[in-house]
Amino acid sequence: MTESRSKRIALGALVAVAAGVASALLFMLASRGSFMMLALACLAPLPVMIASLSYGLTIGASAALIGAAFVAIVFQHPLVGTAYLLSTGAPAALIAAAAVLASPRSERRARDLAPTFAVLTAALTSGLSIAGALVFMSWGHGGFAALLAKAVAAFTPVLKQILDETHASSPIDIKELARYLAESAPAEAAVVNFLTMIVCLWLAGRIARISGNLPRPWPSLPDDLALPGMIGALFAASCGLVFLGGLPGVISSIFAAVLTGVFALQGLALAHVLTRGSTLRFALLFSLYALIALLPPWPLLFLAIAGLADAALHLRTRKSASTPKNA
Repeated sequence: MTESRSKRIALGALVAVAAGVASALLFMLASRGSFMMLALACLAPLPVMIASLSYGLTIGASAALIGAAFVAIVFQHPLVGTAYLLSTGAPAALIAAAAVLASPRSERRARDLAPTFAVLTAALTSGLSIAGALVFMSWGHGGFAALLAKAVAAFTPVLKQILDETHASSPIDIKELARYLAESAPAEAAVVNFLTMIVCLWLAGRIARISGNLPRPWPSLPDDLALPGMIGALFAASCGLVFLGGLPGVISSIFAAVLTGVFALQGLALAHVLTRGSTLRFALLFSLYALIALLPPWPLLFLAIAGLADAALHLRTRKSASTPKNA
């Protein structure tokens, strides 16, 4: 073994350990419970993604495994390490892998498929991780009905206190409201997880690019993110299956919510393309991002409708042909 190869292996091992431990520490901040700690915990996938994009998929996968082992050792329970691996480490490595493996190998391809593959992989991993956690919790509590009853019982006194403090005048069935919140919580968690993964991937790509370690050109995200038509059919099917109710209905709502987030990203890409050439482009996009941050989820719902329209009618094609690409 040559000295240079030994150095590369040592550097790769050091990066994997550092990224895995950093990701695990961020993941464990969620146990602190404060808003700031939860916000920092959302960045847990970032070190694994940086390692994957900058140093290779093997390093990223190793970082995910090291992070899982670190969490298991700290909490002295392999189940917690498995939870980290399934919810954070493995999805982060898979999403980065999708972005790398779908990169264009030549200039012949008209569109860079990496953004689309990465977004769809993030949607799939987010949906499966939340749905899997829901099934596991249902099994551990003796079924979905029992789990839902416990969630309603936990939400009811909190809602009652809030309504009493706000002096709500209209009659509200607190138990029905608690039931609605309990049934919608998994879908909301899936969307948050999905958007978190997308933001972390974008940050990881930017960091890898700034450091000079990104082994590919930066894609034109507004132009290259284009969902296949079958995703619209899957979205319609998942929305319809929500009416099954019970555990199947809630699982369907998880994937419907995640796909809403997927089409919202395509709607955001549409906004970037349609505002090209406008003197008010910066103000319009700034206002749009401010609305997304300040008034969730309504801006995302409108963007999802725009994304569905773009997927069906190809609204960006004519605009992209008449103006130069610019993110």
